[in-house]
Amino acid sequence: MTLQNKNSRFLYIYKTRGVKVKKRKLLTAVLLGVSLCFAPVLGYGEVKEWMYEAKANYMEVMLLKARVDYMMRNPDTFLSVGFYYDPDGRYKESFRRVDTKGKICLDIFDTRNRSSYKSGITLLGEFKKTLEAIYSFIKVYATDMDTDIVALFFSEEGIPLGYFYQGEYHLWEK
Repeated sequence: MTLQNKNSRFLYIYKTRGVKVKKRKLLTAVLLGVSLCFAPVLGYGEVKEWMYEAKANYMEVMLLKARVDYMMRNPDTFLSVGFYYDPDGRYKESFRRVDTKGKICLDIFDTRNRSSYKSGITLLGEFKKTLEAIYSFIKVYATDMDTDIVALFFSEEGIPLGYFYQGEYHLWEK
């Protein structure tokens, strides 16, 4: 066999295999395109009707934003804090002898056990320091800390340690 025959035979095999590969790729592309056309029919991308309902008011959203800002700015030292706005006094049961109507209520849990074992003046000082740090994130919504905020301070186990009401810090009475 001469060199020219070998080259022409090689070119013939190469060209016929190339056509088969091109046909397979084209067939794969067409099948993939057809299968993707049916994806929207199956319900993907459909927005459920219950998602249109507004369930949070402006104050709740802003308090949630303040909570996230507090956690993001204090990643190593933040405590578990719950922010609630009480328009009609429904949280009054959680706070003894305290009027919560129209106030921002805070639940502060000492999840790092920094002050759970302290007592008296030391505990109130730690509570005051923590509450003032948290207040800096909501002072736009609560213009006067003494009249607009009610706060409870809990241990990690959920035992009440103290509360803040009308500008005064109090130890929790058993």
